[in-house]
Amino acid sequence: MENLKINNTPKTPLIDFDVDSRVFLLSGISVPENSLEFYGTVIGWLKEYIQTPGLPIKLVFKLTYVNTSSLQFIFDLLQLLDRINANSSQTVAVEWYYSEEDIDMKEMGEDFKEAMGMNFSFFEEETI
Repeated sequence: MENLKINNTPKTPLIDFDVDSRVFLLSGISVPENSLEFYGTVIGWLKEYIQTPGLPIKLVFKLTYVNTSSLQFIFDLLQLLDRINANSSQTVAVEWYYSEEDIDMKEMGEDFKEAMGMNFSFFEEETI
């Protein structure tokens, strides 16, 4: 399976899903004009990837801003992986990074953690 790499733009995050390391990174701003189109590609790739059972996944979020329509797709992405984490030998760990002055982004990660059964780790950074 090929890696998924989508370069960031002023409105979309960097998507760097590396099959070899099994580290899947979302980084930057997420305010795409068409969230369904943008995240549909990401979720479609993940659905194909998880067909190979047993491989652990580390999902890394380094988002600086997320609009409302992106929130739903990020939730969908996490839900998909949460079901895999709960129903197979495939483990999923989430690393959630946030800027020290961005309490909203931290709380967003905490809300996702409460809704999911996956292991979440939080990391405060000076700048993301």
